[in-house]
Amino acid sequence: MKLYLIGMPGCGKSTLGKKLASRLGYSFIDMDSYIEKKMGMFVEEIFTNYGEDYFRALEVKTLVEFRELDNVIIATGGGVIKNKANKSIMDGKCVFLEVPLDELEKRLSKSNIVRPLLKTNTIYDLYEERKALYDYFTDIKVSNVNVDEAIDKIMEALK
Repeated sequence: MKLYLIGMPGCGKSTLGKKLASRLGYSFIDMDSYIEKKMGMFVEEIFTNYGEDYFRALEVKTLVEFRELDNVIIATGGGVIKNKANKSIMDGKCVFLEVPLDELEKRLSKSNIVRPLLKTNTIYDLYEERKALYDYFTDIKVSNVNVDEAIDKIMEALK
């Protein structure tokens, strides 16, 4: 089985993903980190040097590569849902990690990760733009205010 974690920047895809993978005995992949290693540059540099469209094309290529994997939790980039065609490539369950926007703001203010789209948009703008897309992709929706509770709910939904 393959689980794709989707959600807004700062919703905890990587943090929850690592713990969930450990609990299930699965591998864990952070898609942005995977792309960074492959490209030899940070996501922010890819955006700056090549643009968002190029980065989104890298996401598609990466999703195709991931089709060969099994028993893996994949923390996607927050914008992977911007291309509706990705849904047909993502051959597993999509788990949407929902977090109140004010909580996301707090988390992001404490983070040292540079998020290129938040340089020109607020978290509220991004959510409004993406809400319907997250709904389109979502197979399982859980609140991720408490990681352990969210993992329990995901495990229950998978039964």
